[in-house]
Amino acid sequence: MSAFIKSFYHKLFPARQLLIRQNGEVKHVILAPWLQVSAVVVVLIALAWLAVSTLQIYSQTNKISDIEQNQLSKQQQWQLQKQQQQQQYEKQLAQLAELEQKHALLQSMIDSLPESMSNPTEDAATIENVAPNEQQDDFHEPLVDEKNPQNAQANLLSVEQRFAQLDAHYLKSFLQIEQQVELRHQDILTMLKGAGLDSALARNLNGDMTETAQGGPLDLFDESKIPAEFLVIADKLLALNKLENLLSELPQTLPAANYYISSSFGLRKDPVNKRHAYHKGVDLAGWHKTEIFAPADGTVLRAGRNGGYGNFIELQHKNGFVTRFGHLNKINVKKGQTVTKNDVIGLMGSTGRSTGTHLHYEVLLNDKHVNPVKITKALSRVR
Repeated sequence: MSAFIKSFYHKLFPARQLLIRQNGEVKHVILAPWLQVSAVVVVLIALAWLAVSTLQIYSQTNKISDIEQNQLSKQQQWQLQKQQQQQQYEKQLAQLAELEQKHALLQSMIDSLPESMSNPTEDAATIENVAPNEQQDDFHEPLVDEKNPQNAQANLLSVEQRFAQLDAHYLKSFLQIEQQVELRHQDILTMLKGAGLDSALARNLNGDMTETAQGGPLDLFDESKIPAEFLVIADKLLALNKLENLLSELPQTLPAANYYISSSFGLRKDPVNKRHAYHKGVDLAGWHKTEIFAPADGTVLRAGRNGGYGNFIELQHKNGFVTRFGHLNKINVKKGQTVTKNDVIGLMGSTGRSTGTHLHYEVLLNDKHVNPVKITKALSRVR
């Protein structure tokens, strides 16, 4: 075997002569077999080193490329996540603005409730304590958590849940207010119709009312951020307040403090001639010179002597109402004078066609006589 290798070695690497010509002279260099082997080994080592280096460079280049690609992918993912969170943040701002408008509307409705239902609902009071504008610092622009994006997502979900809870509370409160408003509204309508005040009600609902002085700085709600059904509830409250104002303007009470009804409204026997007659008012008997009060704000149409009425006062009120007072001992007002509810306008007496000390009291609605006691009792049920 060694002879074969030795034979192969001498055959492959025989001694060679290298001729070198320089300056007209020829020189020869003998390349010994071991030198040739050394040269081949050096060349092979160089090639091997070059190949290994090339592979390492290629591998490093691929790693760098992968790192760059990975960084680019992370950057794109980060940008996408930031864009999504920015969109989420803008959505939260819009939700916050909507909640603020709902809160402002709800608070305004609570403040606008009539005295008959002035206690706000428990849920409305709860929401008032956690109003969005007081918690605005909790809703800031989200930051991207590169190490743990799940935490950021969890925070967003937590904020969304809170928005949902607040929105649910608002909805419940609005619905409770709507229910109370509708019940109160229906009670008033039933009372007005039952008391025969349909014409006054019709004028109120149709807007045929005397305009009063109004004004103030303009402070609008952004209706684009408030659901239409909530605005409908607000309109119902406005309609209710209009009815409540009508109630406050009606002759709600009989105009004396101490009295008894000596003659009712309607058919009766005349106290003088004992014949059947129609009594257009109600007689309130009491002590001589009992104070007589204005049953509602109004203006004095007439004040003085008036036939069978004796000393007589006639007041003009809002919504087509007129009240009349007869048989007075003394008149404390003059024609054209403005009176306020509960002002003392006269004293009870027995002047005119009268059999004793009492007040003859009439109520007219659009020139038609109505029963004062019926109105008073009906109004007392909805106060």
